[in-house]
Amino acid sequence: MLIYIEKQAKDYPQTEKILKKFKNSKILWIDNYKNIFDKIVAGNISLKPSFIVAKLNSDSITKAPDWYGHNNKQAYFLKTSLNCVFDCSYCFLKWAFKNDIPVYFVNYEDIKKGILNKIKKIPLSQPFSLREKGAEQDYELKLKQNLDYKDKIWFYSSDYSDILWMDNISGFLWEFVDFFEKFDNAMMEIRTKSANIKPILDLWFIPNNTKFAFSLNPQELIDKYEKGTSSLEDRIKAVNILLEKWYKVWLRFLPLLPVKNYKEIYSKFVEYIKKEIDISKISSTFVSGLLYTKNDYNNILKKYPKLDVLYRLKQQDNLFIREPKEMRDFFYNLFSELDKKCFICLDEK
Repeated sequence: MLIYIEKQAKDYPQTEKILKKFKNSKILWIDNYKNIFDKIVAGNISLKPSFIVAKLNSDSITKAPDWYGHNNKQAYFLKTSLNCVFDCSYCFLKWAFKNDIPVYFVNYEDIKKGILNKIKKIPLSQPFSLREKGAEQDYELKLKQNLDYKDKIWFYSSDYSDILWMDNISGFLWEFVDFFEKFDNAMMEIRTKSANIKPILDLWFIPNNTKFAFSLNPQELIDKYEKGTSSLEDRIKAVNILLEKWYKVWLRFLPLLPVKNYKEIYSKFVEYIKKEIDISKISSTFVSGLLYTKNDYNNILKKYPKLDVLYRLKQQDNLFIREPKEMRDFFYNLFSELDKKCFICLDEK
């Protein structure tokens, strides 16, 4: 194992924890992670596997698109790592970075302060307080404003990497799940294609403000398009273990892929899910087809010109290149029958 470590990340507690886990690894000290991450092209790395430990100096939070998920107004992507260990052929990360080296940012306290500052800037109609007093004495006073925001604030933590799978190295859950429990209205979703639920069970409590969402697809499509991810059987097993232990579990049926015989494949898939999971115990379900912005689509098409599902997409509006409406309507109707409360991401039924 080769580990690149930024010199400025050397003294962080999380760096020390990582080094203890990889005592026999080769360490290369670097000035800036971008000298590796932005310059080494995939296939040109002589020592594999490898990863980078770095300090995040930019903002860890970016605005999520309207109707991306739970909240149309205040929803954000939370970045604590880059690159996914899985090999999903359709993923935007496939073209977004020059290589597949994972990056772990370790300045967690700075990232937490960034989350807190973001929350403080959002106008609220009611006092938004920390459950545990003392973090900032003037916190409630600053937030008692006569403004109009009431809903929960959502942070999506898994759009740059599969946080749950990477937790064995990052220690993300231990650091951030308890942190989000301190708030009244701030929520975090951890979305995963992994069956690695040990970090969840190791928390020794059931969080109120962090939700665990499992992305599911038919096994034949997992085999073809989601290489390296946990099998459908293992994901379902993980879901049922958490349900048995009274965790609130969410299901994400996305992206639904425009494959040949999609009606037959997904109809059988839904029947299988009905038999294997008690949907009445699932707290929420989301559904979405495969979609890209025009820029993302052009980039991934250049890099993977033989990826068949890309050629079944069309420009549907000014925002996205996506599956034809007839196909999307089939998916939405099918999964609405599975769960009448199923939320449709970034689209209208």
